[in-house]
Amino acid sequence: MNRIDHYILRQVLLAMAVVLLVLGGLDLVFTLVDEIGETDGAYGTIDAIRYVMYVFPRHIYELLPMTALIGALAGLGILASSNELVVLQASGVRVLRIVWAVMKPAIIVIIIGLLLGEFVAPRLELRGELDRALSRNEQVALSRYGHWQRDANEFMHFNAIDTDGFLHGISIYRFDNQQLRSVITAETAFYDQGAGSGYWLLQNGTETTFGSGEERQGESYGFIEKSWDVDLTPDLLKVLIIDPDKMSISDLYRYAGRFASQGQDSSPYFLSFWKKVLQPLTTAALVIVAVSFIFGPLRSATMGSKVFTAICFGILFYLVQNLLSTVSLVYQLDPLLAVSAPVLLCLALGLVLLRRAA
Repeated sequence: MNRIDHYILRQVLLAMAVVLLVLGGLDLVFTLVDEIGETDGAYGTIDAIRYVMYVFPRHIYELLPMTALIGALAGLGILASSNELVVLQASGVRVLRIVWAVMKPAIIVIIIGLLLGEFVAPRLELRGELDRALSRNEQVALSRYGHWQRDANEFMHFNAIDTDGFLHGISIYRFDNQQLRSVITAETAFYDQGAGSGYWLLQNGTETTFGSGEERQGESYGFIEKSWDVDLTPDLLKVLIIDPDKMSISDLYRYAGRFASQGQDSSPYFLSFWKKVLQPLTTAALVIVAVSFIFGPLRSATMGSKVFTAICFGILFYLVQNLLSTVSLVYQLDPLLAVSAPVLLCLALGLVLLRRAA
């Protein structure tokens, strides 16, 4: 049995590697062509290639579930085309035993995905964005209209963060009992770690304070430097440079928790968090569907038909998942439900087809 398991593992893993090489190669070419189109005088072709190399691990991470689906279907399809699966079943090897043998290379893909998604891709993605901005001699804009943050009764807005962690265009609004108490504006701010807990140092700004009661006339004064103690570190701010789908699981959980604690909408971050947490289950479900197709509807189909079916099913799966994700954001549904529903339906379909085949 061990020899059979190793043989199936080798065939399926080789098929997954070939699929990943093809899909990754196509993705790399398209991404590189698209990025070279963004080059200008300051941002050259070498800079574009370097940026693509930084973000490519994240692309590989996103391709892994589809790779597992097509690779499992192609690997078992080769065995089925040469009647080796028929020989195995005639020798008394049960379908579930073959499923477990196919799941072993899928587990390898899952482990690679977890390592890429948590430790490699997010760091390189951030490095790539900062390096890209540095090559263009520009600041890293957090969004077209800047970015808002909240800390207790303090609301803050800043326009951009540069590659050294400096903030630019800071506005701070402090409230007390729903009344505006002060407004602070500053040109720049940098983080001073100091001996203990760090703090921000605002530079070249003004502060306007408002009294209470009927007379609310503000009093303003300028300052060259002013300390600003807020629960917001440069590392946390740099996370804002990349989209939630490009963050690590730990960063997503940390940032979503911060949004939730401040009473802000954390659903985009929790949505991306659950997508990444459930990606191992997604990969396993897609592999089970691939195996069920081989022993079920695609038993006598050609290899081209099997690969085409796998691609169509994978695209349909991601369309449904993305549709439910969008609906959950619009109608404030539970992100876990939106992400897990397609995965559970996929898993149920595969198990039902396998049960009929067994």
